[in-house]
Amino acid sequence: MSNYRICEYFYPDNIKSWWTLKINIYAIIIALVFLSQSLGTKGVLRFILELGVGMSISSVIDKLYFDVHTFTFSDIIMIFTTLCFTSYQYYRNGKRHK
Repeated sequence: MSNYRICEYFYPDNIKSWWTLKINIYAIIIALVFLSQSLGTKGVLRFILELGVGMSISSVIDKLYFDVHTFTFSDIIMIFTTLCFTSYQYYRNGKRHK
């Protein structure tokens, strides 16, 4: 309910920006939930949770800076970057702490 008030405060007359902000708030909350759950985990579960964090952050970046209605080259770059960073974190930390 509080995200409704936040959106109303920033965009009382612009419905498109209002919905974009609302969806970005949800994506940030989801990223924080994934991040909080990944802190105490190890191995493959941590890989999956960190992948969720990366995809949620990519979603926010995509909505703020790129076109969200079509699948563009920037989407491929964000997915590839998320997979590379998550894989790097898994192999750096995950292999040692299985």
